[in-house]
Amino acid sequence: MIRSARKVASQKAQAGFTLIEVMIAVLILSVGLLGLAGLQAAALQTNQSAFTRSQATAFAYDLADRMRANVPGVAAGNYNPANAAVTANCTTTTGCTAQELAENDIAEWNALLASYLPLGTGTVCIDSTPEDGTAVGTAECDGTGTQFAVKIWWDDNKDGAITVSATEMERLVISFQL
Repeated sequence: MIRSARKVASQKAQAGFTLIEVMIAVLILSVGLLGLAGLQAAALQTNQSAFTRSQATAFAYDLADRMRANVPGVAAGNYNPANAAVTANCTTTTGCTAQELAENDIAEWNALLASYLPLGTGTVCIDSTPEDGTAVGTAECDGTGTQFAVKIWWDDNKDGAITVSATEMERLVISFQL
């Protein structure tokens, strides 16, 4: 009987100890799950950024291919973004001139950029140093050389501004020759 009294007293002393262990385990599990959620959010942001850069790359090569298909329009200097205009005849069997096709290509390309890239905009020009130009308004095309540069800017981090710096590169540049 003395033994069973000690056993009951021992069980009463340990009654709260298991609850504390469970609470600590739940706290550790919660911190781990919060860390996992943070990693998932960072992975989603990185994945979205990679997708946007892939879209920009596809659009840059799309314009390069359009220009390769319209060499007379390129030779006449008609791929000027300032002259972009949609021409309905370019999508019909009657066709359009090389100038109209170039203007239509630029207009369609600008529409693609605006639709699929956040604050997406771009330009194409002859540039011997294509990697310069830090903002949309300062493409810094020098007009020399034989290489065309397609420069695209977009708001990758969705902060409402396009930033081109050492830590943030919200710009894509491809160069090509005809």
